[in-house]
Amino acid sequence: MKQIVCLLLLLLGFQAQAQFPTLSEDAEVSLITIGPGKYLYDCFGHSAFRIKDPALGLDRAYNYGSYDSFEEGFYVNFSMGTADYKLDARDFDRFLYVYEYQNRWVKEQVLDITSEEKQAIFNFLETNRQPENMYYRYDQFYDNCATKLRDVVKDVLGDKLVFHDDFLTEEATLRDLVDENAFNHPWWDLGIDIGLGNLVDKKASVEDRMYLPDYVHSAYEHATITRNGSERPAIKYARDLNTTDFYEQRKDTLDPWIVFTVLSILVIALTLRDYLKKQRSRAVDFSIFFVTGLVGTLVVFLWFGTHHTTTVNNMNILWAFMPNIVIAFFLLKRTPPVWTRVYSRFLVILLLAMAIVWITRFQVFNIGMLPLMVMFAFRYVFLWQQGLARK
Repeated sequence: MKQIVCLLLLLLGFQAQAQFPTLSEDAEVSLITIGPGKYLYDCFGHSAFRIKDPALGLDRAYNYGSYDSFEEGFYVNFSMGTADYKLDARDFDRFLYVYEYQNRWVKEQVLDITSEEKQAIFNFLETNRQPENMYYRYDQFYDNCATKLRDVVKDVLGDKLVFHDDFLTEEATLRDLVDENAFNHPWWDLGIDIGLGNLVDKKASVEDRMYLPDYVHSAYEHATITRNGSERPAIKYARDLNTTDFYEQRKDTLDPWIVFTVLSILVIALTLRDYLKKQRSRAVDFSIFFVTGLVGTLVVFLWFGTHHTTTVNNMNILWAFMPNIVIAFFLLKRTPPVWTRVYSRFLVILLLAMAIVWITRFQVFNIGMLPLMVMFAFRYVFLWQQGLARK
C-alpha cells in the first residue's frame, strides 16, 4: 500500500512538471510598460509580462491588471479594500492592439536571465493563470499589476537582482507620486489625499516607487544581476513597441484651490458682516459643520471599517471632525447650548494641531485645504468669541 501511494505521488509530480512546456534556448522573458491614458483609471499607466518562444510558437502577455467589473459587488469590494484582481493571459498581438488603438506608448525590456530562470518565471505565470490561482487581493500601492513585475522576478532571482537608486534625482513619497500622475484630475486627487493616511508620507525607496509602471521601467533600466561575483545589467535590450504622439499634458481645469479660495473669501465676508451686525448666519454654520462631519465620518470609516492598508492614521480627522455632523443641528437653533462655544474653541485647537502636523510633514495635506483652513479658523474663532455668546 505504501509503495502504491509513493508511486501515485511520483506520477502526480511528473504530471505537475509536464503540464507546462519546456522553453527553448531562444525564449525571452520581457517586461512591458504602457504609458498613461486620458482617463483617471489609466493615468498611472500599466505593466505586464511577455513570454516569447519562436520554437514553441508562443508569444503571450500575462496581465495582472484584469478584474471582473460586472461581478456582483465589485465596486463595493473595491471601496472596502477587498477587491480581487486576476491574471489574464492572451496572445501578445491582441494585448498590444488594445494600447495601439488607445494611442498609448508601449515599451519592452528583455531580461538577461538564464534558461532555468526563464522557465521558473514561465512556470510561475502559467500556474497563476489557472482558474484556482488567478485571483489575488489588489492593493493600490503594494500589490498591483506593476509590483508583480518586481516581485515575481525577485522571487526567482533572489538577492542576485539589485535595484539601484542612483537614478532618482529627488526624494518623494507615495503621496507625491500619486499627485505626479493625477495632475489632470485635481478633484479626484483631492479625494485621494483626504482618504489616505500618513503611511504614504514616508520617503519612498526605489522599490516602493515600483507600484507605478514608469518606475518599474526606470528601476529595471538601472538594475543589475550579480553572477559569479560580477554585476551585469538586468536588461539585455530594450525597444519601443508602439510610439505615439500622445503624452499627457496639463489641462486647464477648475482647480480645488481656486474654488475653495473663492468660498473662503465669501464665508469670511459673511463672518465679518455677522460680527458687525452682532448676528449669526445659522445656515453657514450648519453647512460647515455638517459637511466637515460628513467627510470625517467617511475618513473614520476608511480608517476603521475597511481593509485598505493606507487609509489608517489619517490626520484629516483634525479638520473633518466626525462629531460636527451632530453639532450642526444644535447650531440651527437661534440659541445653541452653552457648551457649543467651548466646542468651537476645541475646533480651533484641532486646526492648530493640523498646522503643526502639516509643517512637520507628519502628514501632508492637499494644497487645496489651505484656504479652507483659514476659513474654518476664522469662523470658529468668531463662534467662540461672539457668535455663540449668550446675549
